[in-house]
Amino acid sequence: MESLLVEHLEKHIGIISRGADIVDKKYNITISIYDNIPFEDIRTYSTLGMNRYFIDYYYEFIFVSMAKYDKDEIASFLTSFAEYLIDNKKRVLHGDVISFSFTMTSETKMNSLYFTLPFYFDDNLSQLRLEDKTVIFPLIIPVYQEEAELIREKGWSSFENFLEENEINDLWDLERDKYSW
Repeated sequence: MESLLVEHLEKHIGIISRGADIVDKKYNITISIYDNIPFEDIRTYSTLGMNRYFIDYYYEFIFVSMAKYDKDEIASFLTSFAEYLIDNKKRVLHGDVISFSFTMTSETKMNSLYFTLPFYFDDNLSQLRLEDKTVIFPLIIPVYQEEAELIREKGWSSFENFLEENEINDLWDLERDKYSW
């Protein structure tokens, strides 16, 4: 089954460059890293193994950031986040926002995560039907606390409309300016 997931990810994202070496983890989850995908100097990450743990849905998450940011710190955060969801049996849906009392990494002031369709990639990435389950692949967009509050207040569709109407193309920058709409 893992081979079908890897095949799906590589078909719709690109060839996995390597896996992150996270030693202090609770669950059998790996973070796959894709260099220069979807663009030069951009790095994509995906969880691999989260689908073993059912939380209303089977998940594998996608995260995209500039390649200049510490890949080990991002991979560690994504592993901890996956463990948090599993431990708390917390599901995420399109438009959800989760905020923390700490920042994602030492290189950003962002402390919130927004979940949406993996729009950087082929539409067929968003789910994979297997014999016994369907795995969904939400894209995690890091956001500032102020943006998270606006999403909660105005609704996720207003956020996505703002992104589309303004052709926002720096969501992978963990130090980008804050947006207000």
